[in-house]
Amino acid sequence: MGGPADINGERHPETDNFLPCKFVIDGITYTSAENYFQCAKTTNETDHNMVLNSGSGCSAWAAGQRIRIRSDWESVKVDEMYKGNLAKFQQNEDLRNALLSSANGSIRFTGSTSFWNHWNGLILERIRAELRQNSEDDVRRAVEIHDMMDKYAKQNKK
Repeated sequence: MGGPADINGERHPETDNFLPCKFVIDGITYTSAENYFQCAKTTNETDHNMVLNSGSGCSAWAAGQRIRIRSDWESVKVDEMYKGNLAKFQQNEDLRNALLSSANGSIRFTGSTSFWNHWNGLILERIRAELRQNSEDDVRRAVEIHDMMDKYAKQNKK
């Protein structure tokens, strides 16, 4: 059910979606990337507030299992995970610096479903490249993953 990723054979706690940290999106303070992600599923304010106030890690995940999920969720969920993680790393300098210090190694998750192990790694590789942007390789990698995310969204649109 998640956990930190390995980069270049080392565990990187900053990559864990359940890691408690605060960031703001659209004026709302979230307590982890998972907290934001589960809130993004909601269809009404009551469910949103219940998930928002549930906590940062497993409790946010559990709260997200008890709600009615928005009808377009399958097509937007990868983008929503990106949006939450981008804010997490943009607004938390220590986490951003840790991610950026991971060089160019692929980001490998193993603690979730094969779907999320794959996408979480790509999402964080994109964010690392976008935040760093110090070479043509970073630009190319960010665009490549962006295009993969767009393709996924289009293929899963209802």
